[in-house]
Amino acid sequence: MRYELYYQPSIQGRGEFVRLPLEDAGADYIDVARDPNVGRPGIMKFLEEPSLEHPPFAPPFLKAGKILISQTANILQFLAPRLGLVPKSEASRLWAHQLQLTIADWLYETAGPTSTSTSAYRSSGSHGQSSLILETLAFLR
Repeated sequence: MRYELYYQPSIQGRGEFVRLPLEDAGADYIDVARDPNVGRPGIMKFLEEPSLEHPPFAPPFLKAGKILISQTANILQFLAPRLGLVPKSEASRLWAHQLQLTIADWLYETAGPTSTSTSAYRSSGSHGQSSLILETLAFLR
């Protein structure tokens, strides 16, 4: 199956968390916004389509056949087992999803638009978050 990734063409952010696993797994996909034949109008087509039963609120979103999936963690929960990027046991898949949600929370809290905690993390000398990310990456390998 060829996946279609819809994200902003020039912003590295949540879409990178989807694009990188697709690349790592060697998946057949197109980054729609970066395709000169489709580009940003391809994203807007879905955001403005009134007939969609379950429209995405904002990028990133992924089209997989007839399924349209939005939200980074939701997309990864869908893709990871199909691309062989998570263990087969349900408990392990849920744990991997939990880690993704934790990373998303951490990124928002430390780099998001309302962040006041970045300096608190730095001043406290806490390295737990970076350890969590390293542990997550090691687990997913």
